Amino acid sequence: MIISSFLNRVFVAALFVASATSCSKTADSTVTPTNGPIGTTTTLKSGTLKAENGTPTAGMVSVVRDANNDEYLAMGSDFKSDFGTGTVAVYLAKSGANIKSQRTTSAGAPNGLGNVLAVGFVSKNGQQYLKVPAASSAYTYVVFYCETVEINFGNAPLQ
Repeated sequence: MIISSFLNRVFVAALFVASATSCSKTADSTVTPTNGPIGTTTTLKSGTLKAENGTPTAGMVSVVRDANNDEYLAMGSDFKSDFGTGTVAVYLAKSGANIKSQRTTSAGAPNGLGNVLAVGFVSKNGQQYLKVPAASSAYTYVVFYCETVEINFGNAPLQ
C-alpha cells in the first residue's frame, strides 16, 4: 500500500513535469513578432514584471507608439523569463489574475473586448517587440502565461 501510494505520487509528479515541458499550445489569436517600431517612439504605458508560480520572469515592459501610429508591446533589455518549457504566451489583460479565469469571465463580452487580448509569443530573453492592436488602451496589465499548464509566469500593471 505504501509503495502504491508512493508510485502514484511519482506518476502524478512526472505527468506534471511532462505537461510543463512545453508552453507552446496555441493562444486564442496571435500576432507575429516584428522587427519593432519605426522612427521615434512615445511610451503610452509601462510597468515592471512581477514573477509568478516560481518562474524568474522579470523586467520592464511598455506599450509604445511609433512614427506610423502603430502600437507595440516592448520588452526591455532586462526582460527575462523561463523558456525551458518552450514559448510563453503574452496577453494584455484587465487584471493580473490567471488568464484562464479571465477568459471565462470574458464570455459574451460586447464588441469582442473581453478581459484579455492575446498579443503573441516570446521564446527568448531581452529586448523585443510585439505589435498590438489599437484597442490595447482598454487593458491595464501585461501577463506572461503558459498555455499548457494554465499558469501565469508573471504580470505587470501598466501605468
